[in-house]
Amino acid sequence: MSNNESQRTDIDQVVVRPYPKVVLLYPTALCALVCAVVQALSSEGAGAQNTGSTTLGLIFFTVFALNLLVFSFEFSRIQTLTLLFALLAAVFLCLWLAQKWPIIDTLRNFVKNRVLYMSTEMYWALVIYFMVIFIGVFINTRFNYYEIRHNEILHHTGFLGQVRRFPSPNLKLTKEINDVFEYLLLRSGRLILFPATEREAIVLENVPFVNSAERSILELLGTLQVEVESTSPPRQEGVE
Repeated sequence: MSNNESQRTDIDQVVVRPYPKVVLLYPTALCALVCAVVQALSSEGAGAQNTGSTTLGLIFFTVFALNLLVFSFEFSRIQTLTLLFALLAAVFLCLWLAQKWPIIDTLRNFVKNRVLYMSTEMYWALVIYFMVIFIGVFINTRFNYYEIRHNEILHHTGFLGQVRRFPSPNLKLTKEINDVFEYLLLRSGRLILFPATEREAIVLENVPFVNSAERSILELLGTLQVEVESTSPPRQEGVE
């Protein structure tokens, strides 16, 4: 037995679970949890339950706004670099204009004068709501997933165990990472499966840890190819 055969790990199946985009809002849920705990423990939160902290409110609004921006649009590599350069250009422009006019102080005062706050109960309500949504998504993905085996692809749907089957031999696979920020949040991307006998491709959106899933599928397909080649009859040479 060669070293490659001894080091190879046999994979019988690969389970891929596409998730809805709502899971990308977990930074907002975590921020709401932190704000709820900090505001509940602080003297301001304990003494003013109906008003809350404006600092925490500004932090929560910033995180929520940025998270919603990532949730709403796809940022490719070129778009992300363009956005970063635009932000840098805006910063340097403000620094240059600050030498003549008090722009930075004006912006600072504008932000400080914004009265953004939520009560502790509102933070906890958001945390509980996000937890319910995430638990529901987790349960739903237990009944809606793809199982890739050596000889077939099984699409499990529904609570009654409905299964749709596709052939996996000669399967073609494409991985796409169209959004940089989605990849940073959950290492997620898109997997496109092309079964040999099917006209339409199987598109799996928002697959977490897409690189790991791709490696596992390629290893499964590579194992299948080795096993098929090893069972083929040896080539017979002609006898003179």
